[in-house]
Amino acid sequence: MTPAVKNKSHLTPVLIIPGFMSSALTVEKSPQKSWNGKRIWLNISQIGFQSLRIGGALRENEKFRASQQNNPNGNKSGESSDALHQQYMKEVECKSRWVRHMCLRDDMKSEKDGIEVRPVPGCAGVDYLSSGALTESFTYVFGPVLVLLKSKGYKEGINLDAAPYDWRLSPDMLQKRDKYFTNTMQTITHLYRQSNNTPVIILCHSMGCKTGHFLFNFVRFHLGEDDGQKWLDKYIHSYVPIGAPHIGAPKSVRAVIDGDKMGLDAFLDDDEGLMFGRSLGSSPWLFPLENTLATPISPSVPPSVLRLESSIVLTIPTQTIPMKGFVYRREVMPSKVRLAIHLAKDFVVRTEFHPLSRGKSPTLMLKEEVWCVALPPTIEESLKLYPNICVHLEELGTGKPRKKRRGIYHCDIFWPCRFAFCMMKWILCLPCAIVLKILRLLARGADRGIEVTAGAVGSFRAIGKSRKVNWGKGLIASNKTASSDGVESGGVGSELRFQILPTDREGQGFFFEIPSSQQCVLKVKWRPPPSMKERKPFDKVTHKRTTIHKYYPATPGELLVAEGLNNAVNLLRDSYAADPVDPRGLSSWYPPPIKKVVAIYGINLPTEVSGIYQRKQSVKLSYSTSKDLCVRQLIVLDKDAKLNGLDGYTIESGIIRETKGKAKKSGDGTVPYWSLQHCRTWQGEGVKKCDVKVYEIEGAEHRAILNEAKFHKILLEVIGCV
Repeated sequence: MTPAVKNKSHLTPVLIIPGFMSSALTVEKSPQKSWNGKRIWLNISQIGFQSLRIGGALRENEKFRASQQNNPNGNKSGESSDALHQQYMKEVECKSRWVRHMCLRDDMKSEKDGIEVRPVPGCAGVDYLSSGALTESFTYVFGPVLVLLKSKGYKEGINLDAAPYDWRLSPDMLQKRDKYFTNTMQTITHLYRQSNNTPVIILCHSMGCKTGHFLFNFVRFHLGEDDGQKWLDKYIHSYVPIGAPHIGAPKSVRAVIDGDKMGLDAFLDDDEGLMFGRSLGSSPWLFPLENTLATPISPSVPPSVLRLESSIVLTIPTQTIPMKGFVYRREVMPSKVRLAIHLAKDFVVRTEFHPLSRGKSPTLMLKEEVWCVALPPTIEESLKLYPNICVHLEELGTGKPRKKRRGIYHCDIFWPCRFAFCMMKWILCLPCAIVLKILRLLARGADRGIEVTAGAVGSFRAIGKSRKVNWGKGLIASNKTASSDGVESGGVGSELRFQILPTDREGQGFFFEIPSSQQCVLKVKWRPPPSMKERKPFDKVTHKRTTIHKYYPATPGELLVAEGLNNAVNLLRDSYAADPVDPRGLSSWYPPPIKKVVAIYGINLPTEVSGIYQRKQSVKLSYSTSKDLCVRQLIVLDKDAKLNGLDGYTIESGIIRETKGKAKKSGDGTVPYWSLQHCRTWQGEGVKKCDVKVYEIEGAEHRAILNEAKFHKILLEVIGCV
């Protein structure tokens, strides 16, 4: 390959396109006026929750305050913590506001009302995410590369520039909202003219490589194939992808399914990471392509693996349960009660607590609540695991509740004897009777204290139980005749009626009548697993403890459907599959319409190549807020999966990583080797018969390569500065 121009007075211009999360973002418009003009990505100290780190003074102070509230008679040395508490509350609100600014709407395309976040233009947006002597060392992006190029005579705006972008957006929205690709074409034209009509090197990193690849095909679409190709031949010298996920990275799928804290694990909780990861319209751009297994270096492990499982949907419809028989003769009426559904001794799903109506005939009003419970693939196997269902009524507390003494109307035939004994006790031993009375009062107070404490810590007791019911009765016969296509919408259901009896079946009324049972309705619907008829199970993955589970390769789209992320499914269809520039096909798998490609990437680091997923054991599907729906997880990593007979791979908590082997290379710690090296397939292919040259740097990590001396040496050689 011919190197770039070596005359230092006529340097080959360079345009930098950064990767995912590598463009600095600033607030242009915000309901929080003081935030306007400030960097939001990534300047935590300026935004105002830098002290809210896990293990920091503010969080430790909150733990101390909580312990003081639970133990009011404990150490009082923390009375001066109110100031820290106020700061904590202020920074929590600040962090919530920051998350709202960073997350897109549910459509994964647009920002929330009144908020406009935009990339910092030019090289200032790609050097360091957070400037400062203490932060530059770990927030660098292209900072070290810019220093290197400027030391060789490059000048910003003349022969060196950058094209930052809002990395949260899909490529079609980058053009629609920001005119990113047409503006980048203008930047390239400007560099070309400022450098004596010298074609420009497009230097990209990570997702920026996919952005650059998309740009080349966009030019052909925007100007027409012939004129677009002429433009590319005139203005583009070469395409230099660094650590490129050409055909995707499995880690991006896990970010959507399991959440992404953006490296801010010390500040953000799991729900915030999940909300953020599921709002990014750019995530599908990084999903592994469905034809990944057709690469020349075919991976031994599919990018995503799903345990085949069915499920049952448990629905408690709105209903009223009379509670008089469950709280008869109670000294203190329970304030709230819930329903618990027992599928096994150690597997229970519970409703929220609901208050009891007051009066002589208290009632419990249950609102509709829905759960999804994971089961083995068939009804028969499911019934072996969970053969019966029973329901309990539960209240907060422990032990047996105290009850009032019976009234005279119960006609206790021994009451004359009891009355005579009571009179003798008070007449013959008055001090003993007084002491006994005081002890009883103290015991009653202690019981009340235990009740309050038990309620505070979440202890509960059953006040009503039903008998066990075979929930599969009738489902098996129905399933044999049901016309199910094997997808999630199929399945059969039934309605179960439980008779709940009080746990304390003490007689009531003048004749000591045993209280009658109360009926509770539960709807059960069995859903078959997704159809895998045309797919072979991936037998290299098995369960640690049982053989009934089978694992199958799954596409990212299938995981999104299983997770119920319809917005992401729609985005894949409307913004990616329908895009004429084809970001996940033409602009990923196939060669770019460029004459020269120089790929540089690190190798032989442990790299995530697959995630093994399963249904969450139980998930509540009925929520009252959109936030709850956003952070609801149906699919989680399968931590009980194990690998069999796969050398060069490790598994930990459901994540499979490739490692260096005797005759096998691994990726750069983020992008698998099969995706990094895909550019080799472009050699001599495409409209320009690509000339591809590849540099592999041993042990260079995905981001750290930008500060790697070996990379700097190669880069100078590529741009002709050696």
